[in-house]
Amino acid sequence: MSVVKKVGLAGLVLGLLVVAATFVSASRQYKGDGRTIRLAHNQQDGSEIADTIAKFADFVAEEPSKGVSVKIYPSGILGSETSEIEMVQAGILDMAKVGSQTLGQFDDRYAIFALPYLFVNQEHYYEAMENSSEIKRLFESTADQGFIAIGYYANGSRNYYLKNDVCVDSPEKLKGKKIRSMPNSTSMDMISAMGGSPVPMSSSETYTALQQGIVDGAENTELALTVNGHEDLVSSYTYTEHQYSPDIYIISTSTWNELTDEQKDHLKKSLAKTNDNFKMKYNDMMAKAIEEAKLHGVKIYYDIDKTSLIESVKPIAAEFTRRGEEYQKLYDDVQKFGKVNGGSK
Repeated sequence: MSVVKKVGLAGLVLGLLVVAATFVSASRQYKGDGRTIRLAHNQQDGSEIADTIAKFADFVAEEPSKGVSVKIYPSGILGSETSEIEMVQAGILDMAKVGSQTLGQFDDRYAIFALPYLFVNQEHYYEAMENSSEIKRLFESTADQGFIAIGYYANGSRNYYLKNDVCVDSPEKLKGKKIRSMPNSTSMDMISAMGGSPVPMSSSETYTALQQGIVDGAENTELALTVNGHEDLVSSYTYTEHQYSPDIYIISTSTWNELTDEQKDHLKKSLAKTNDNFKMKYNDMMAKAIEEAKLHGVKIYYDIDKTSLIESVKPIAAEFTRRGEEYQKLYDDVQKFGKVNGGSK
């Protein structure tokens, strides 16, 4: 059985207050004879990523006969991802796009997506996310917790970037360096295993931490350089490709149960089209971000030998699978879609 972490009452109350202030109407909204699905996410409105998420509403609207539409609330206006999940669980909010690592706070099987080098490359990532029967089982298994997952958002690889010009091709290169970490144990363990000293903080704090020397670097996708302005503060970006951590589209169990089979199928197909649309644009978006970072003097290190980095984090995957047969099956099913190699973009 998975270990389900209890969420705090204070967070739920805060979520309720935010929703009460945001929604004038009742918690269930309808548009004509159809259902309006309210989706929240934390990407900045007007950003390229927010625009690709907005395509979901457009794809749903292409078939008005299905009797369902989507209203999107971007920029974290309904609170943190944790609050959004709590609201979905309570049936106050219909849907949310949240990080898989945030979902790990609610069901620790989702911690699999935080495992470093779970996916050896982008192709392995896409194949497993779209075809793994165990991932599908995970997505559907949380109905009794108030939500299920009905799609994913193909975030790219996370890579190390430092204030100094250093190619991070071994744990020795991170030794003694303070690295911003996501505030969860797996990310902190990963950075430690890879030689660095993790400093947990929210992503919004990273710019100031780099600026003030609180951290020597961070790890994130290419867009962190440009969208978050880190390109002005760092000197190097290394394609370690140590994590592919998807965002997950979740929907309230109560909302899901109120929809017809036809509406459910339409939402899933629209999410798949949204993801396909994003994947077509993603590599170009990342390439543009890297070119912009180069103009700001950031040195880019491609096609590194990842052998020592991969070896350093193997105990983290072993610890995950030791939790039980369910975890081992999930891990093994994901692994069968990739071939073990150094991997490069």
